[in-house]
Amino acid sequence: MHQRQIIFQSILPNQLDPARFSKPIIDGIEQPLTITSMNGECTVQLPLSSKINRPIKDDFDDDELVAYAENLENIPEKILLKEDRKKKDIENNPLYKYRHGILSVSDISSQIWCEQQLTYKFLYPFILNDDGEIKRVDDKIHMLRGTSLHLDRELEIQIKVSIECQTREDSYGIRLLNMIQAIHGLLTWNKLDQPYITREMPIFGNMYEGKLYFRGIIDEINYDPRTNQLEVVEFKTRASKTTPKPQQTYTHKIQVNIYRTLLDELIQGQVDKTLYFQRFNLEPTTILSDSILNQYNQCGFTQINTLENAFDLLIKLAFQMPTITTNGAIEYILQSDPTWKNRKEFDRDENNLKELLIKSEGYWLGKREAEGVDIEDAYKCQWCDYKEMCTWREEKSNEFSRKKRRIN
Repeated sequence: MHQRQIIFQSILPNQLDPARFSKPIIDGIEQPLTITSMNGECTVQLPLSSKINRPIKDDFDDDELVAYAENLENIPEKILLKEDRKKKDIENNPLYKYRHGILSVSDISSQIWCEQQLTYKFLYPFILNDDGEIKRVDDKIHMLRGTSLHLDRELEIQIKVSIECQTREDSYGIRLLNMIQAIHGLLTWNKLDQPYITREMPIFGNMYEGKLYFRGIIDEINYDPRTNQLEVVEFKTRASKTTPKPQQTYTHKIQVNIYRTLLDELIQGQVDKTLYFQRFNLEPTTILSDSILNQYNQCGFTQINTLENAFDLLIKLAFQMPTITTNGAIEYILQSDPTWKNRKEFDRDENNLKELLIKSEGYWLGKREAEGVDIEDAYKCQWCDYKEMCTWREEKSNEFSRKKRRIN
């Protein structure tokens, strides 16, 4: 039995809790609803009332209005046009419009599978099922089962402890603590005949100094003390024992390659601290709450007072880790029988990953429209919730019909 590890979960006040609130669009009408899933059952609730913003001053005197007008007139037209373009770019930019400047690693996997489907999920995250119930698109039975099996696997070697947080900085302090503990455990591992395993480790960064910033959770990191090598493992569940289609396996490999690259850059110190705090909108010098500082102290990290201190410690420890190997793995298990496993190992393909990221950037930065699947991948449409409304699918069907008529 592997040594049990402590992993902390942050509990935020309601006004800071990143609950899954959304405004689904059903039949063209925004519905201010949120879906909560528990034990496979989904309920629809109204969202909590938002905090009241400070009222805008509306009693300007004449002198203030004149000064404002003069200042506005003195601004060069090219600056106004530039700001206008910048505003429009952000409004039409999926990276900021839907993801507030930070992508999850699974966003890229979804994009590879079908970019058009990903766009529809942003626009219509909720659907009406055959029973007239409003459901989140991703709250399907097999997905919920997969989440449950992920948790079971995590708890095989970890114990979860909930910590109350007062600020967003506290919450991220907990995330950094989980990373620090995982890496510190690896560095102090002294059982040379056993591998060190940690699961569900947060990761972040912008690979190759690109324009896309990522965050994610690495399912598993294995460290072999005999060879001083690391391995990143992605855990997937299957509804049947059938071999995943090549395109499915490809998206899973890309996930592993992204995690591996993010981890590798963390180890090599190629992480921009300023960019991290900017993208997550955090104040690095804010003093962490006593409940968070106590956890750092109990874990033996006594010099931590701020989020910046924690980040610096993370980079210092990560720099002592062994260089990541070129190998990665996907481990499939059967949902109905978790003892059934199918493991696939593969090499890193950096050139392919770089090319993929360059192509992906065009969509996220709003430089091109979403693209659907090619004709040879049309089988994916069978399971898509948006196939009846998909304009890409309709265009491809018409294109195929035109080509067929020309041949005949």
